[in-house]
Amino acid sequence: MKNNTKVFRCIPPSPNWFSYNIASLSPETNLFAYAAASTIFLLNAETLQYVGHLSGHSDKINALDTAGTLCVSASSDKTVRCWDMENQKQVASLTSFKSDINAVAWTTDRQLILSGDKPGDLTIWNPNNNKMNKCYFIQSPVDCIAASTTHHKLFAVAFHNGAILIINIDSNLNGHIMRRLNGHDLEIQSLCWEPGNGITSGYTRLISGSRDKTVRIWDVEGERLARTINMPGPSHHLTDQQKGRLFMSTAWVPEKNRLVSASYMGDIYMWDLDVSPAKFQKFNLHNRPIFSIQFLPCGKRIITTSMDRQIIIWDITERKPVVVAITNSQSISDLSISPADPYKLAIGGGDSSVKIWKFASLQNSYDVSLYYKGLKTKISSLKYHPTKEGLFAYGTDIGTIGLFDEFQSDKNFKNFASYHKNKVYSIQWCMPEWLNWSIEESPGMFVLSCGGDGQILLSDIAKIKAPSISVNDMIKEVNSEWIQILKNKSGNLPKRSEVAVHPTGKYIAVGNVDGRVEVYELPSLKVIYHNIRHRATINKLSWCPPDAKGNSFLLACGSDDTLITIHDLSDPEKLASTVYIPTSSCKLILQMHKRGVTGISWCPTNTTMLLSSSFDGTAIVWNLSNGSPISLFCGHLPQSRIFCTEWSLHDEDLVFTAGDDAMCFAWRPSENLYKQNKDASNEIKPKSVLPNEKSSSSTQNIVSTEAVNVQSTIKKDTVTSTEIGRKPDNRSSKKTKKLKNLFPVSSTPARRKNLQYKIFELAHKLYGGEWEKAMNLWEGKEFDKEHIVDSQKSTFDQLFFGDKYVARKVMSKEVAAHNDTGATFNLGGLEANPAILLDLWTSNFSSLIKRTEDTEEFSEQDWMILALSPIAGRDVWLSMMRRQAQKLAAKNDHHGSVMCWIACGEIHEAIKIYRRAEMFREAIALAKLRLPDDDPIFSDLYNSWAILLEKEEAYEQAALCHLVAKKENSVHHVLNILARRGDPSSLRAAASLALMLKDDSAEERIRRYHDKAEEKKASNMEGSSSEILSFNLQFSSTSSMEYQSLKGRSDIDAISSLDTPTFDSNSTNLMLDAEIKKKNIDEKGHIPSFGTVNDERDMKHKSLETKSDVEIKKGDIDERNHESPLEFVSDKKVKNSNINLTEVPFDGNDSLESSHDVTAPQYIKSTQINNNITGNLEFKLDKEVDYVDMRTTNNKKVIIDPRQIEISLSSDEEVEI
Repeated sequence: MKNNTKVFRCIPPSPNWFSYNIASLSPETNLFAYAAASTIFLLNAETLQYVGHLSGHSDKINALDTAGTLCVSASSDKTVRCWDMENQKQVASLTSFKSDINAVAWTTDRQLILSGDKPGDLTIWNPNNNKMNKCYFIQSPVDCIAASTTHHKLFAVAFHNGAILIINIDSNLNGHIMRRLNGHDLEIQSLCWEPGNGITSGYTRLISGSRDKTVRIWDVEGERLARTINMPGPSHHLTDQQKGRLFMSTAWVPEKNRLVSASYMGDIYMWDLDVSPAKFQKFNLHNRPIFSIQFLPCGKRIITTSMDRQIIIWDITERKPVVVAITNSQSISDLSISPADPYKLAIGGGDSSVKIWKFASLQNSYDVSLYYKGLKTKISSLKYHPTKEGLFAYGTDIGTIGLFDEFQSDKNFKNFASYHKNKVYSIQWCMPEWLNWSIEESPGMFVLSCGGDGQILLSDIAKIKAPSISVNDMIKEVNSEWIQILKNKSGNLPKRSEVAVHPTGKYIAVGNVDGRVEVYELPSLKVIYHNIRHRATINKLSWCPPDAKGNSFLLACGSDDTLITIHDLSDPEKLASTVYIPTSSCKLILQMHKRGVTGISWCPTNTTMLLSSSFDGTAIVWNLSNGSPISLFCGHLPQSRIFCTEWSLHDEDLVFTAGDDAMCFAWRPSENLYKQNKDASNEIKPKSVLPNEKSSSSTQNIVSTEAVNVQSTIKKDTVTSTEIGRKPDNRSSKKTKKLKNLFPVSSTPARRKNLQYKIFELAHKLYGGEWEKAMNLWEGKEFDKEHIVDSQKSTFDQLFFGDKYVARKVMSKEVAAHNDTGATFNLGGLEANPAILLDLWTSNFSSLIKRTEDTEEFSEQDWMILALSPIAGRDVWLSMMRRQAQKLAAKNDHHGSVMCWIACGEIHEAIKIYRRAEMFREAIALAKLRLPDDDPIFSDLYNSWAILLEKEEAYEQAALCHLVAKKENSVHHVLNILARRGDPSSLRAAASLALMLKDDSAEERIRRYHDKAEEKKASNMEGSSSEILSFNLQFSSTSSMEYQSLKGRSDIDAISSLDTPTFDSNSTNLMLDAEIKKKNIDEKGHIPSFGTVNDERDMKHKSLETKSDVEIKKGDIDERNHESPLEFVSDKKVKNSNINLTEVPFDGNDSLESSHDVTAPQYIKSTQINNNITGNLEFKLDKEVDYVDMRTTNNKKVIIDPRQIEISLSSDEEVEI
């Protein structure tokens, strides 16, 4: 569908090959339509400027035809689609085909469409009433269809065996053979009727071009061959392969007895038929076969498409090209504008070539030079030399790096001797003086490259055959102590994914696959900045252009986690503190992209503007002054990904984007302004995080509206494998519930507060320390254990961090849960109850035997148990069992393989299976049940699991694992992980733990916590006095309060946020909609604790003018309600009588007249409080109250103290507890 996207200029994709029908000209609209892959592209027929595209097919388009403003296309996706080219949208489609459709055409009166498919069926379709009919004449694929220029319902149909049929269609959509034309020996590649030139009756002549190297002119009326033209032979210098690419495209010259045909390697012949034998004129600019020829209405110009990826408008009288458009055949990986010539753009991509586009040319918008000599693979990255014109460095998909000079004589791509072992992600230039090297040592500049192998190489352009220098090794040497700390965590250094050199040579920034950003000072390469805000691979780093004084302190970073962060390096003191205590805070966070960020470009003349691109196919221009989007570009194809961006160096209002749709756009931000669509419920709204607005607690707190809406579609009654005690809905059904979690009982969560307390307990047990000081800082008052920690430890703690006896008790609960739910999983190729595997882990053979006694039937499960019975078998049996274990592991049947290894008594081999599959929960549980507590494998398992949990943003669980692992620098890693969210709660926990363990970083961590707390307090309490918070809500028909969306995520749960309550002055009803969508929840409303459980929410208090005030005494509110995000509603219980809140049918009109017992359920669907409350509602709250909610109806004030047990609400009086 046509959108409001405006394009300045565009290099479009290449037309499809080996089809005559892939292009068509519409004189009424002056549009040239051609097919590229599965999309139709529309160009201006006189200038070849991009106009738009038609997207909808899912496979290659084989043919198309235009009729006025309409276009019809046939595809290998077995559909025929009709399009409106003016509105650029689909108007009709036919999907009743069973094979690829090779040809399609409109009737002359534009009422019917005829298509032919691979088996030879012809389909007649009337798109106006959607009626269709099929006919079959010859068992051969249809190659071409051409509509008669003089008969409204007459077609010529060419088949692959060389036959041509003239078919007429009657009013009942039946096809009748009018003529048969036989003469070609091979497939027919083109078919064209002679223009009518005023003829209203009778047949005009027909020409056909065939692979038999002839063009035949047919007298259709007489049903005979009128003339045969033999193509001139190929040039002697052509290879056999080039000779085999012959494609015979043909076209009649309007109003003249001439025709045009194409031959070998792009030769075009114009034949004069007035003489015999026919004479020809030859002209050529294409260097590959020509597939389509279209005449413009003037009759003097033609448009051709070719295998050489050029679209050319020819003047046939002058025999020379008028417009030459070079297109892109594959995805574009990188763009680079030359600083020495700012009107020149280098385009590198998957077609093993580099195009140089002089985009500012007024005479020719396709002023493109193509270079490919010596380049044998795809370009993945390139960068122009900062001062030398025409020189750029490049990297390829196979890891090679090299140089190319446009002005060199041989025009060859030259590779360095060294190379990466994987794709090159980034190319940068570096001057030798930036590294404190003399010109004598290195007279040329250096090329800095980062590859998929995680290496950063420094290559000297003056010594192209010399080995490159490893920057990773240089960093290790200078920062040995810091590097060792990082290495001790996982055994390996972080894998590099991006590099950016400061424009003045002061710093070098490095991005990693784990989301870390590091900045090193040049020339010393000493690390000065370490940020862990991102959670996924860093795809792009970009330094802000220097100001008038040459200063540049801002670094923009784009990641796979959809975030764009802006880092300020202007304060050396703050930078120094991040080296050993990495920070997760930054100057600004931007989010509007749905998928990973791929490109970032600063405006060279205005550093408050930033351009970003994403895998989601959009490009955004941001205003960094307030973090809001200025412009949104959606001109790329649907489902495409944008890979790169560039901002014009000479024009502030011109930017470039390119991606895997093979399109390179030049567009103006001023013509594509961002306009928020208020009616679109699933539109992603921009999210910016400024330091004085909101704490950067975690990625989950900055989620898109669409993500929330998607999660909100989860059905409430969906049965999951971890719902304890819930039977399948249909017991009579043969379908069994599939296992998703081997430990459903141990997947119940603990609140973040409880997990933090567990970390303190475990750290104190292992390392000792000052417990009281830590608790006082953590709680902010005298410590009360019962006030914070659940009285009973979670099964998660018992299973993975308890002793063996407790772990066995938990395992018995897991077995009972599996027996109760009836879930099954694949075990050794058989469907079985997961309890069998757990019974085997605990050597509970009595339970295994009992399973065979519970039923008289003999199932696959019984065979399995019987086969496991002779565990003390012979050597042959052991050998066979080991071989079976290896086979099952190769098929990814990990549980089946583990079962075999356990049967052999080789527990360590069984644990290795789980470890290789990163199934650490299973590995640790099995080790606890079968191995001694001091086995060294525990340390490696916990350490590996901690690294995985950190990637999944389950930071508290990762910290617990690091503590138990007892590796070198474990405490350092625990403190950094605890603080990684960067919110006050996380920073306070890390500071408290550092204080307890007397860590050197305690003072800095306490400072960071207080700074963040004050920052958040200033934001949340702005406009309020120190004693009383006043909330003024203004009721109007148009005003509303929006609750910030929240998503707490783990590997087995997802929770959406509160919806927006609306205040309506007409109905005077306060609608409070709260939805919590959760996966794998047990009957108590617990949320699984694996992965990230973001169980605390930010409270942002606003001050608005209204008719009524709700006053909350600050002293009566727990401090954590301001400094920590809100806890889950499911952790609270509100009691009154015996009715569940979700079962009360509120419709907005009925008043609440009776008391109800309200218990927080698993799903809180909707709660509506009516202003006409006539009864007394008595609520009982647990001691642990997570947050205070404030509501006002009919000017009634409600003041709530969270420490009280009972709260009474009355419609007649103010209630104050």
